Amino acid sequence: MTVKTLKGGLMLKKVSIIAAVLLLFACSVKYTPKMVQHIRGSVFRATDTGYYTTELVMKPKQPLVGKNKAHLIVHNYEGADIAGLRIDVTPVLPSRNLVPDQKPEVKDAGRGLYIIDNIYFPEPGKWELRLKLYGEEMVDTVVLPLPEVKAMPMKKMK
Repeated sequence: MTVKTLKGGLMLKKVSIIAAVLLLFACSVKYTPKMVQHIRGSVFRATDTGYYTTELVMKPKQPLVGKNKAHLIVHNYEGADIAGLRIDVTPVLPSRNLVPDQKPEVKDAGRGLYIIDNIYFPEPGKWELRLKLYGEEMVDTVVLPLPEVKAMPMKKMK
């Protein structure tokens, strides 16, 4: 009886080790994405694992202090449009570790296009958008450096 328990315990250890190795491998997989960029001058980056590529176009192209908007195109590593993601967006000014109180809103417009509204920059500087993409198959992150955020131009008085 002791022998059977010992063999069962060894088998359980082997299965546990194999499961741990497979889990570790699955978490560290890197993909080689097809780099499909649609718009010249966009901010284009692969996510940390390479599962997704992201292409960001600010609207207007020159972000200004205050409320801004952007279009985001997302593909998978094979270059296919990916709709249906949940995307969290956080603007960050790394030089001051500043994160605005206002949270951007992301709407899925279909066919891999997402509209990001309410991107708020309280001051000028070299901002970045930190994205976390939640899909059925993968959760991934990417940091998108933005064109320098400028102060609003002064209006002439009449």
